[in-house]
Amino acid sequence: MSKDTSFNSEALLSQLADMLAAHGTPAVSAYDLGRYVFLRGQDAGYQPDKTEFAALCDALLRVRLLSAIEPFAQTKAYLLFGKGGATPADIVCSLDPFAYVSHLSAMEYHGLTDRFPQILYMTRPALPQWREQAQARMSRDLGDYLQSYLGSGLPKLTQPKISRLGQTSIQFFERSQLGAFRLVSGSSLRVATIGRVFLEMIREPSLCGGIQHVIDIYKREAGRHLPLIIDEVNQHGLPIDKVRLGFLVSEVCGLDHPVLSEWDKLAQRGGSRKLDPEGEYLPVFSERWQLSLNVPSLSRSADER
Repeated sequence: MSKDTSFNSEALLSQLADMLAAHGTPAVSAYDLGRYVFLRGQDAGYQPDKTEFAALCDALLRVRLLSAIEPFAQTKAYLLFGKGGATPADIVCSLDPFAYVSHLSAMEYHGLTDRFPQILYMTRPALPQWREQAQARMSRDLGDYLQSYLGSGLPKLTQPKISRLGQTSIQFFERSQLGAFRLVSGSSLRVATIGRVFLEMIREPSLCGGIQHVIDIYKREAGRHLPLIIDEVNQHGLPIDKVRLGFLVSEVCGLDHPVLSEWDKLAQRGGSRKLDPEGEYLPVFSERWQLSLNVPSLSRSADER
């Protein structure tokens, strides 16, 4: 396809600058830039190649509208001018369209903890599912131009590999079945729902401040959020999740709910039936829930009864 005189690098650079100014997120992936350049080229009757795309990115870097997020070979992403104060969570959600804030980081967002973790916990699909969703996203973005784009050499939507932003380490957890999350209005941020956070607390307490911190939060906050917690665990919890939650709600928090009479039928004694899934087994049990109370504060209380 021959070049159209109405299409030139200077005009496209100006259009890119306008697009970035209105982008609404603190960071942009190489794929998002490539898609924009490609579609503008199609509008002008011309297909840009990867050499021209690289030159445009270099120009944006020179005028500091973009700064590469290092190491660029892994992140394939840029921070936008004036967005240096953006939170790591905002940046990661800008770059990985299928990830959301989870565990202790989501607890902090929801005001459930007063701890300020130096690790940002994120959850996203396992890589095969991530790639499937990326292919579907590119198909929606590019429509009939998908195959032309894939053959152009411009960046594809790939999973960003980001392990640190500034002083914040980033830890990803990959799940074949994702939990519920909510979009934060006016931003790119996606955060696990309250119900999902309480489920994560009993599944992976070490990622949520430790089991004692989890118990303290349940005592303080579970009553306020009980319908949301029960709904999430009822729909997505495993039998052991329901037993652990049933114990915490009924025997630690002193709360009740009609579904608990169904959940306690799932109780069965066994070495793997521990309140803290990551702690050592202790021979101190809840009779109703048949759980080893392998948490020092609870096992002492049980011995005293």
